[in-house]
Amino acid sequence: MAALIAEQARVSGGRWAGYRLRALDGTSICEPGADRISWRLHVGYDLAAGQVDQVDLTDGRGAENLQRLTYRPGDIVLGDRCYARPRDLRPVMDAGADFIVRTGWNSLRLLQPNGEPFDLFAALAAQTEQEGEVQVRVHEGTKVPPSEPLVLRLVIRRKAPEQAEAEQKRLLKEAKKRGKRPDPRSLEAAKYILLLTSLPATTFPPADILAIYRFRWQIELAFKRFKSLAGLDMLPAKKPELARAWIYARLIVAIIAEQIAGQVPDSSPSGPGITTRKPIALASHEDSLGHDLRCHSWITPVADRLRPLQPNPSSPR
Repeated sequence: MAALIAEQARVSGGRWAGYRLRALDGTSICEPGADRISWRLHVGYDLAAGQVDQVDLTDGRGAENLQRLTYRPGDIVLGDRCYARPRDLRPVMDAGADFIVRTGWNSLRLLQPNGEPFDLFAALAAQTEQEGEVQVRVHEGTKVPPSEPLVLRLVIRRKAPEQAEAEQKRLLKEAKKRGKRPDPRSLEAAKYILLLTSLPATTFPPADILAIYRFRWQIELAFKRFKSLAGLDMLPAKKPELARAWIYARLIVAIIAEQIAGQVPDSSPSGPGITTRKPIALASHEDSLGHDLRCHSWITPVADRLRPLQPNPSSPR
């Protein structure tokens, strides 16, 4: 499997303005009769190439975090809420990469850039446009304060009323199931999408940050393909050695299938010279309503969808 990943890393994939967009996520695998997670597969996914570029297999106790994978200059890492951890963000930047991670109102301790307390809900209430941003400082929770504070951009987008209402109903339902009342702050934060990023504002305005983050959903579709077509969710073995060998064998099948599928659009009769092929719809953001995942193909040409987002160096922002 490592050889397959190394081979496809040499394949030239589409790139946006010199960056490599990578989605990170984990999926759980359970052994027969298990009442808890047996294995967790941590995956890095190159969105432009539509290929897995790194894998880490752990037992069920292996938590999802940014430090599971390695990075290089030019990477833009996309992660959901579970990756917004204070001590995991700086190592990504130290490697020369950048990130866009979703965060909740209580995921991190946020401060003003000068170190004073930051009132998130006051900032949300002051949001007059649908999209905006504020600068924040992340408290990293270390005993010895770093020499340079970790100052990032918090990109804020107000959800559509129907999206906010659906999320609030979900929170109320979950709280009722546990016999508790939902935190009013959670209900208020449900009206917004909060993204934390290290990308520069001069090149990546809030609209671009939000647009790029929506591509993260492609890794969820990849997991669905792995489980439904390669049978990755039907682990038959309980012994760790057998289970690990079985999982890697299925991954090899899945990666080879992805490589073959990625070659289909360039094969006859729909090769590069033919321009009549219809564009394939991109997976919607997880907060968007009314979209059917069944309309998506095996591989979505993410690189083609990224080209309109590329900044024009000749036009001022």
